[in-house]
Amino acid sequence: MRRFLKWVGYIVGGLIVLILIAVGTVYAITSSRLAKTYPAKVPVVSVPTDTASIERGRRLATAVGKCQACHGDNLGGKMMSDDAMFAKLTSSNLTSGQGGIGGTYTDEDWVRAIRYGIGKDNKSLIFMPSEAFYHFSDADLGAIIAYLKSLPPADLTVPKERSPGPIMRIISFIGFPMLPAELVARNTTRPVDVPAGPTREYGEYLTKAGGCLGCHGANLAGGGAMEGVKVPNLTPGGELGKWTEADFVKVIRTGMRPDGRVISAVMPWPYMKELSDEDLKAMWLYIHALPAVTPET
Repeated sequence: MRRFLKWVGYIVGGLIVLILIAVGTVYAITSSRLAKTYPAKVPVVSVPTDTASIERGRRLATAVGKCQACHGDNLGGKMMSDDAMFAKLTSSNLTSGQGGIGGTYTDEDWVRAIRYGIGKDNKSLIFMPSEAFYHFSDADLGAIIAYLKSLPPADLTVPKERSPGPIMRIISFIGFPMLPAELVARNTTRPVDVPAGPTREYGEYLTKAGGCLGCHGANLAGGGAMEGVKVPNLTPGGELGKWTEADFVKVIRTGMRPDGRVISAVMPWPYMKELSDEDLKAMWLYIHALPAVTPET
């Protein structure tokens, strides 16, 4: 019995050592990635000052970029996660109020953060969807920055936090995207600008810049789950293949499916309600033209 217990002790002790080594490895690698700095120089983007451009920037930031989903309705920042095991993470206050970055960010800083996911300290931001925002044209990005610079001051009401916990570090280590600067290639050719209008090409532009691929997948065929909710297949091979254009518009405008069910709150449809009729038609044309992916049975 003593010999048996002794071997059990060895095994348990060995497992504990292996776990400690694994945890230490995860922390060392993720800490190195968090501390990595990136080149500060980014291409210049012209930022307009006229009222029409600022209004367009507002609609792009709120209805397409959905910035308020993370930064709060007044874009003054909020606590994104207060769980030490997952993360203690506060979104930035984008205004010039107390604790905000709006009063210190230059146009170049805004471009670096939005398009490349890099902060003023030249380190990667966390969970910033720059891989989607990278698709915004220079003109649209300039309009968004113009809008952000016009925001009324709002004070950050929660403590600033940027502390990934063990769960976030582990899922980042195994491949879940946490650091946008790792996802955006800084030396590639910019996507071709697409004129706004009710076209399939502009629908693709809005879909990519709006981050739809982040949840629905590169082919928009869905699969998996977000916050316990199955991610729908947006191709004609899924539920949308049975919808009309009017059904699609109704879902975005009201959150109500054709069968009367309310769409999940995980889908940021309330922020998309301000998309114009032309915007929604363009997105419908693009989605409806996708190759059909048949759901797995």
